[in-house]
Amino acid sequence: MAASLSWKDVPGAILIYDRAGQVIDANDAAVGLLGLSRDRLLGTYAEDAEWLVLEAPEGPMSVHPVTATLKSLQAVRGVLARASRPEGTDIWIQVDAVPQLNVAGEVTLVTASLCDVTHLFARSRLTSRGAGEHIVNEVVGELADARLETHSILHVVTNALSRMRPGTWVASLLNKDPSTSLVVAADVANSELVEYINRHVASLDHPGQAPTTGISQRVIESGKPLLLPQVPMSELWEMIAPGVAAYVAEHPLPIPIETSGVVVVPMRARGAVVGTLALYERRSSNPLTEKDIIWMQAIADRTALAIENAQLYEDAVVRLERLGSLQSLSLALSASPDLRLTLKVILDQVTAQLKVDAADVLLLEESDNMLALAASTGFLATAVPDYRLPVDEGLPGRALTGRRIETLTALSAFSQFRRRSLFAREGFKAYGAVPLITRGKLLGALEVYHRTPLSPDQEWVSFLDALGSVAAIAIDNAAMQERLRKTSQGTAAPQRAPSPPQGLSRLEIQIIRLMVEGLTNREIAAQVHLSQNTIKFHVRQILQKTGASNRTELAHQAAKDGWL
Repeated sequence: MAASLSWKDVPGAILIYDRAGQVIDANDAAVGLLGLSRDRLLGTYAEDAEWLVLEAPEGPMSVHPVTATLKSLQAVRGVLARASRPEGTDIWIQVDAVPQLNVAGEVTLVTASLCDVTHLFARSRLTSRGAGEHIVNEVVGELADARLETHSILHVVTNALSRMRPGTWVASLLNKDPSTSLVVAADVANSELVEYINRHVASLDHPGQAPTTGISQRVIESGKPLLLPQVPMSELWEMIAPGVAAYVAEHPLPIPIETSGVVVVPMRARGAVVGTLALYERRSSNPLTEKDIIWMQAIADRTALAIENAQLYEDAVVRLERLGSLQSLSLALSASPDLRLTLKVILDQVTAQLKVDAADVLLLEESDNMLALAASTGFLATAVPDYRLPVDEGLPGRALTGRRIETLTALSAFSQFRRRSLFAREGFKAYGAVPLITRGKLLGALEVYHRTPLSPDQEWVSFLDALGSVAAIAIDNAAMQERLRKTSQGTAAPQRAPSPPQGLSRLEIQIIRLMVEGLTNREIAAQVHLSQNTIKFHVRQILQKTGASNRTELAHQAAKDGWL
């Protein structure tokens, strides 16, 4: 009598899922195809399988076919998907998912049959094009939800790609100084590789940025993609960038890799190459081909366009903030004759808008042709030494004698500074100076310092120059007022200073003084130890008594009439 044939013995791979989408049984063919032991396979869920589902006869799909069956209560057939085996290779499978319904029309089981079509998929142009189109559509969809910020866009793109096409994805974006690039990497399956790359980039001269060299530079300069289906890692290290091979020799990779496939495409926006997008792929049953360049190039170009829009937005915000700071400085300059207060406001704007750690103003003393410290901010030391510097020596002497902006980013050059001990103690790595000139007369220098390397662009330098002009005008105005005061004291009888309008209390006069200095109601409340509501009441009373329509008009009136 012939033995009955069990479904577990059939040559085709079969998985049985319950109504929750959990694998409750599998035959030997399914265990062998997926490369998992029976114990590891049973109990897993369809939604956690991490299959890359590409298409079905009805159209594109983005969910596991068993999940689609459970939702629709209908059979789903001919679905093409990619699954990863534990050893790292990929297989392409065609899946049919058929539900079993009870009398109430509810799903009790789903039977999924799997057919290995890897050998067919590798030769098929149609399905490869469909896979690329699917990835492009998914990435473009995620780009639409990305925050309008450069690093965020690169992070979203590389992470999305690493989920849909396993491998290490690296995006390199040229900085405004094209000798360095912003580097963002992602590899969902091997996060330790991303950490390794980030540690290497952090060890370079510009943390978070890498020199634009090697493969990336080659693709940027040629504007053409690069495809290496398989290259030994020893050769790849030499190609990526100088010094990478030495770093790998000293810091071994977290996982062993002997060979890799590489595709690098240029990121292009409005006719210019702004960076590269690269895929480094380890063992795969679907090796990299020219067809991969097509969909990767589409993603790279869309990414470049999104980044350009983000940079235009960021630049517009920076310009608006800088314009607002210049207006604030003009108000402070006209509202307060106190030079120390004006210089403090200027230095606060310098550090905030130029994103530098510290700044100071040196004034030229004509009696001995020396520069002396007049104001400073951002220094770690509670008291900055009162250096006196010859006007024609080193920096800022070069800026003054040449009457031009000077910047210095080479740490070795600081050893020539008379103030090298200050630089060592403060940890400064970058320096800039702009001469303070008004009406053709040299008044001093505005200096900026930063504790990490700087790559200033032309707009940064121009804004530093504009702030230097404001500081020069403030210093010249203060000197002119001092000369007028001395002249009036020597030639005329003392005049009584104008007094504020009658009816203002001592507290209200104090509030006016703080308003002129630019303090908000909250800051004024903290200064005079009153509530914000009380300050608001006094401000309304002050405006009513003085006839001013707003705080700005009040500040101008107080400065013009000399109430303070």
